[in-house]
Amino acid sequence: MARATDAQVRTWQDEGWVLIDGLLSVEEIDAAAEDLWLLYSRPEEFHAGGGASRREAFLGGVDDRNLFRSDRIEPSGPAFRPEQFLGRSLFPFPGSGRLNRLAVHPHLVDFAERALESADLRLYQLALWAKYHGVANYEQPMHQDHNHSVVPPRSEPGWWHLEGYLYLSDVEEGTGPTRLVRLGDSGGRLELLPQPPAVAPELYAAEIAAPGRRGSFLAYRPDVFHRGVDLTRPGGSRFLFGLGFKLAGQEWIGYDTVQPRSSVGRFTRFVEGCTPRELALFGVPRPGHRFWTPTGLQAMAARYPALDLTPWWDGLHNDQAPIAATGSVGETGESNLEAHPRNQ
Repeated sequence: MARATDAQVRTWQDEGWVLIDGLLSVEEIDAAAEDLWLLYSRPEEFHAGGGASRREAFLGGVDDRNLFRSDRIEPSGPAFRPEQFLGRSLFPFPGSGRLNRLAVHPHLVDFAERALESADLRLYQLALWAKYHGVANYEQPMHQDHNHSVVPPRSEPGWWHLEGYLYLSDVEEGTGPTRLVRLGDSGGRLELLPQPPAVAPELYAAEIAAPGRRGSFLAYRPDVFHRGVDLTRPGGSRFLFGLGFKLAGQEWIGYDTVQPRSSVGRFTRFVEGCTPRELALFGVPRPGHRFWTPTGLQAMAARYPALDLTPWWDGLHNDQAPIAATGSVGETGESNLEAHPRNQ
């Protein structure tokens, strides 16, 4: 396992996409992937018809964000079909917490910062996506992801955002490796509507598959044409962690928001293990930000009791004397917090 190379960063910037083989170690992925089976059936169990509750949950709900709905969907060939979007699960996930921690893995964040040329980023997409052979026809038309932004993407540096998939299972031919087109082969054009083979045969002729071992990271720009393909291997499956990074302040870009799920225990446990840099990816103001006051930090300590708030206390302005760092706020509004070490 090694950080992404400068050449891989430039490939993403210049050609629009890159597959970074083994960005995370197989051992890290396998340890974290144990949490998958709290949400999904293991492939052998699913294809044998077992795991009734997880199988029913998988087949019972569709997260269909397809803008291109049609009363008539062709039974074969590239098309968007609602059942293609089965199996999306939103962050944070149950279990040991290892799967959640992958979202802020140093090698992922390092690559995103270098690719986007900024250390002030936000995570705007965090979702698992599972696919099993035989559930759906996963063959999609060529398209660009215009459903990540309310305005068209700009192609100049400083305006990009990064979409990506961390491979939680080996993705091979037969298990649906994404097809992508280099920017040079698409002419850099933007198309709001999907491009079927009859309309844009040159895109399909130029597509490249992105198979990779678990721990690999597929990253692409929003102006890259790409498509999902069918799982053709009997008994096959594919598990990915979708992650999107954007520059701070790009309010026009979004997809999955964590705020509706930020009061659950699993999110609390995630936050309590994070650094200021990691929490900034979720919009938490960094130490020294004018948002923070002693009262605000007391409330933060009450919400996340095990979070080390020392960097935030140390970052208070000189006229905001730190009162405390751990504990809770009583019903009367008076602090029940222990004194901060700096005041002892």
